[in-house]
Amino acid sequence: MSLVHKIHHLFSLLEDLGSLQALLTWPKFSVTSYKMISSLVKQGLRPRTVLDVGANVGQFAVAAAKLFPNVQVHSFEPLPDCVAELRKHAVSLGNLAVYPVALGEQEGEVMMHVNAQSRASSVLPLAQAHLAAFPEAREQKEIKVRVTTLDHALANVHLPRPILLKIDVQGYEAQTLRGASATLKQIDYAVLESSFKPMYDGELLFMDIVRLMEAQGMRFGRPVGWLAAPGNGEILQMDALFERAA
Repeated sequence: MSLVHKIHHLFSLLEDLGSLQALLTWPKFSVTSYKMISSLVKQGLRPRTVLDVGANVGQFAVAAAKLFPNVQVHSFEPLPDCVAELRKHAVSLGNLAVYPVALGEQEGEVMMHVNAQSRASSVLPLAQAHLAAFPEAREQKEIKVRVTTLDHALANVHLPRPILLKIDVQGYEAQTLRGASATLKQIDYAVLESSFKPMYDGELLFMDIVRLMEAQGMRFGRPVGWLAAPGNGEILQMDALFERAA
């Protein structure tokens, strides 16, 4: 998101007293996450459990913990610096659990491409379309992190329903879903970041993600957010809401 768009979003939020209070009092405030979760609340979503995969420093986790009533948030993040900040939020919030791991389709270790913009870090390398749209997104280093599956991580964890699964792992969504076949049977809602052109080498695109989710009994409902290229406004990615099929 460009600086101009961020300023526009911030001023539009400040017209709402609730958002102003959140900006001043929450341990981490994100315009995007506040708007998305506020809209989901207005649309009637009331999850008791949120699985936040690709938590970064807690932008989505804090908003979910604050805006969804009586919710427990489970956040997964492999980057050590981000985990340290997440753990601080967990102490102040009380309803946030932190898992310092990456998620994929098998147990082991994996190399992470750490980006100058930490939210763009991924197991997958940047694709040319990403570099063209966001030239400031540059890989700084690679680090080895532990990877597990969502099924294994939550095997002994009680998850009250309804459950909302959010996955934002920069192109690694398909691998994460393949390691979550048992967990997906319990999921009522999912918000998945999906691309319309490859932003990371090897990622599955939106229609492939739709087919993957349909095989798990989940249907695409609607977009709840999107990412546009700053230069020409092209929609590159969408935060897609999936719902348990009736």
